[in-house]
Amino acid sequence: MSPRWQTRSGSTVLVERSAVLPIVGVGVSVRTGALLDPPGKEGLARLTTRAMRMGTEELRSRALEERLDELGAQLSISCSQSYLHFGGVVVAHNLEPFVELIGALLARPAFRPADVRQVQREMISELVALCDDDRSLSSRHFRNFAYGGHPYARPRNGSRKSLARIEQRDVLACHAQHIRAKNLVIAVWGDYVPRALERLLERCLGGLPAGRPPAQPVPEPVLAPGRRIRVVDKPERTQTQIVIGTLGTSPHDRDHVPLIVANTAFGGLFTSRLTKEVRVKRGLSYGASSNFTLSRTRDLWAMHTFPAARDARACIELQLKLYDRWVERGLSARELAATQRYARKSHAFEIDTAAKRLDQRLDIELFDWPRTLHTGFLERVARTSREDIERALARRLSREDQVFTLVATAASILPELEQLAGDTPIEVVSFDEI
Repeated sequence: MSPRWQTRSGSTVLVERSAVLPIVGVGVSVRTGALLDPPGKEGLARLTTRAMRMGTEELRSRALEERLDELGAQLSISCSQSYLHFGGVVVAHNLEPFVELIGALLARPAFRPADVRQVQREMISELVALCDDDRSLSSRHFRNFAYGGHPYARPRNGSRKSLARIEQRDVLACHAQHIRAKNLVIAVWGDYVPRALERLLERCLGGLPAGRPPAQPVPEPVLAPGRRIRVVDKPERTQTQIVIGTLGTSPHDRDHVPLIVANTAFGGLFTSRLTKEVRVKRGLSYGASSNFTLSRTRDLWAMHTFPAARDARACIELQLKLYDRWVERGLSARELAATQRYARKSHAFEIDTAAKRLDQRLDIELFDWPRTLHTGFLERVARTSREDIERALARRLSREDQVFTLVATAASILPELEQLAGDTPIEVVSFDEI
C-alpha cells in the first residue's frame, strides 16, 4: 500500500504503519474550515462540528459515548480557520466498528434541533467564561486587532451575537458545504492490515457526497502601517497580559528556516534570550516567549509576557529594546551554535512515533506547504548562518509596523502607556465585548 493514495470517491488517504502497540489512530480532516463561515455568523463551522459529535440518526449522544467506551476508543473534534478534524484512537481489533462510527457521524449526523440549541448555549457560555481568561482574551484581541478586515481576524468560536444568529438551516448548509469526499484527508496510523484497511475506508467513507470542494481563498495579509495599541479594559487587574507582534513567516518563504532558528534562540525556549532578560535578570514577568503562527499564507509573529501592572511599562520598553537589537543584529555565534545543537538533539522526539510522523505529513497536505518542509530540516538548520538570519530578520520582521494588545485596567495603565506611545493612538475596548 502506498503511503498516500486516493479512494474511488476522491478522498486523499495518508497512512503510517506501526505494530509497536495494538492500537490504531484514525483521523478525517476537512480541507476547509471556519474561514467559510458567512459574515455575521462566525462560529458556524465550530458549532456544526460539535453538533455532529452529538450523535447519528441511529445513536443519541449518550448511546454514542457508551458505544465508544465499548470499543475502547477516544473520539475528538476540532475546528480551525483552515480545516475541521474528526478522529481518535481505538484498540486494533475494534478498528472496523470505529471507522463505521466515524463514517456515520460524517454522513448521517442527526442534528436534532435540541442538540443544536444545546451546543449553541454551550458555546455562548464558553465565550462568557473566556472573559475570565486574560491570556486567551489577549490572544483573541491580538489577532482581531492585527488583521482588521482580513479573514484571519474572524474568530473561529464566534461572538455572542454571531452565535445567536445561527439557525438549524445554517448548520445543515454548513455540513453539506464542507463534508464532501474530495474535501477530505483521511489519516491512519498504527497496527492495521493494509488491504483490509483499504476496503474498510472505501466501504465506510467512500459514499460521501461528491462535488468540488468549496473555494477558501485567503488573500496575503498586510498590516496597517505604524504602531497600533489596543487596551482591553478589565477592572482590578494586578497583572497585565501583553502581546506585541508583527507579520511573520510562511513555510513557502525561502528564509523560513533561518527565521525559525532565530526565533528559537530569541523566545522559543525557556533558556532563550527573551526569558533570560525579562524573567531571570529583571524579574519583570514570570514568563516571556515568542512564536510564529503558521498558516496557508504568511501569518503573525508575537511575543507574550504577563508582568505585574506596576511593571508593564518597564517590561514593554525592555521587550522593544530586545526586539530591535535582535532584528538589527540577529544572533551571536554562541546562540546560533546552541540552537543548532538543540535542534539536532530534539529532532528525534518530533518523529519518534507513527502519529507524529503522520501529523507532519497531514499539515503539509492541509496547508499546501512544500512537501520537502520536514525532509532535510536538520540539514537546513545546520547550514543556516548568522548572515542568513540577519537577512531574514531584516526582510520579514518590521520594526515600524507593530500591534500591541494589553489586558489591563485602563485607568491604571493609560497614563504611563500614553507616555510610552507618544503620538500613537490607543484604542480602549471593554473586556466583555465579545
